[in-house]
Amino acid sequence: MTDSPSTSALSVTSHRADLGDIGIHYRRCGSAGRLLVLLHGWPQTGHCWRHLMEPLAERYTVIAPDLRGYGRSGTPGGGYDKRTTAADLSRLVRALGFTSADVVGHDRGARVAHRWALDRPADIDRLALLDVLPTREVMATIDRDSAAALWHWFFHLQPDLPEILISGNVEAYLRYFLERQCSRPGAIGEEAIAEYVAAFSRPESLHASLEDYRAGFREDLAADDRDAREGRVVTQPLLLLWGAQGGLGRADVTGIWSRYAERSSGAAIEDCKHFLPEEQPAEVLRHLREFLPGWV
Repeated sequence: MTDSPSTSALSVTSHRADLGDIGIHYRRCGSAGRLLVLLHGWPQTGHCWRHLMEPLAERYTVIAPDLRGYGRSGTPGGGYDKRTTAADLSRLVRALGFTSADVVGHDRGARVAHRWALDRPADIDRLALLDVLPTREVMATIDRDSAAALWHWFFHLQPDLPEILISGNVEAYLRYFLERQCSRPGAIGEEAIAEYVAAFSRPESLHASLEDYRAGFREDLAADDRDAREGRVVTQPLLLLWGAQGGLGRADVTGIWSRYAERSSGAAIEDCKHFLPEEQPAEVLRHLREFLPGWV
């Protein structure tokens, strides 16, 4: 662990849970009462929470799973929609002996967390989503500017071609995102980049991560539209954090999410673009401590 917002005697350990049809790899730190689940985005693994796990474990049992198909978790032939991935996490919580958890999700992990909160509200006590707008909202408001910013969504949507083109130069492709969507050079760190490159250099994991994006245009959007028609929204307390210098810097993030959640609060993180847990871990930690129970 390096560059942590605070020092701690706690350590992060690596585990694998056999859920029957899939094995989920997760990092764990601490054993202090409530469970806190941290969900990573793309192109990352649970390693992206390395700066936050130890300080959060002072009051929580903290786990950071690799999502289905990512990192060291299993790569089944399908099931990369957010509903199936969220069901994996629900089973993982119970396999660890808990009935519910507080959940923090970033990027793709935030979309999984959103679906989890809608499908199984009793599973999640408090929810924090980092640097995302609702998938349905993004899809409904795409224009020339947003399409240019989200070009990779449409590239990843194409069958087979992204796998062919990316597999020959995984490091260059990942660095393009990791470096351009950070507010300062070196924010991610070479050790973490090497971790992510190794993870996505496995053909089955690269394919799975692209299937995650493809599901966003199909099963995920259909589920979101159904929830909207039925008036289903997030009922848990919701915290929203986003990068002030990133793609959501000028968006009405809390206003948009107010149509998808009963109660929410939020804040922009300064000197930050997209990768909040790695760019500004101390600020993320501060906001989480104010939001999550047990810190006051």
